[in-house]
Amino acid sequence: MRSLGLTPKGTDQFTEADYDFIGVKSGDELLACEWYEYGRESRAAIEEVIPERERMKQRKGGSGQTSFGPRVKNIIHGNILLYLAITDGFPKVPWTNLSDKDRGIMLKMITNFPHLVRYFQTWNNPALLFSANEPETTTLDMWKKKMQEGRPKFPDNEPIKFGFFSINRKYGRRVLIEEFAKWLTHFEGKAMSETPPIEKELVTPKKPPGRKSIHDTLNALAIMRLRYYCDTFSEAQCKMQALKRKHRGFFYQHRNSANRACDLALRRFQQLYGWLDSEKPIHFTEGWRGGAQK
Repeated sequence: MRSLGLTPKGTDQFTEADYDFIGVKSGDELLACEWYEYGRESRAAIEEVIPERERMKQRKGGSGQTSFGPRVKNIIHGNILLYLAITDGFPKVPWTNLSDKDRGIMLKMITNFPHLVRYFQTWNNPALLFSANEPETTTLDMWKKKMQEGRPKFPDNEPIKFGFFSINRKYGRRVLIEEFAKWLTHFEGKAMSETPPIEKELVTPKKPPGRKSIHDTLNALAIMRLRYYCDTFSEAQCKMQALKRKHRGFFYQHRNSANRACDLALRRFQQLYGWLDSEKPIHFTEGWRGGAQK
């Protein structure tokens, strides 16, 4: 079968960059790399992205709506595919070989994710709206009418307070948040003096036992690709020797542990792209091509 995301088996284009993610920085870059590399394993994602990229080229920078298939059911799904479409290297270029521009595009997707998810979850009943010199909002009644346009009608018992905010940005973010918290206390029918202090940022807890990190899922993707391209486990071990000596390097001593990692890669692929792709990753195989054992 022809490989859609990477180069077909038997060519010399499968390089260390396709299975070495050790040098990827932690944090947003690691998340962006995971979304990108698992996206390269999705036939459905590639089938959606390539035609959309061509339509974007035909528009020559002009505006236009994206046109994805029926499997793309919401703004989050469409956003993921749109970012892949404007990443020129996708799907052929490995993450570590991408241009700075392309990596920046995927990093922007990760940065925007929380805001997009919040909007998707609350657009029809937002927690906070702000009017800034908008036309036809000169009275509170006009503002209430405008903010309800395009949204479901609020029931009478919905705890919504309507009003205008004047924000003086010469004060720092912490002061503004504290002042807004006082108003929330007031809306709850309490005295503003009862406003609880702003909570300090919580320390991220240590990773609980058994939890898989993004490094784990990328290493699992790496061994899955090695199982596809290498005829035997021994051949894959030879390629892993160079990785073993690196910081955060990995090496699978036993065939069974490598196979379990391949199963982890399959599960992670389904978690990231299962909404779009019902097939298995492009480079998933049930076993080593040159051996009787899985």
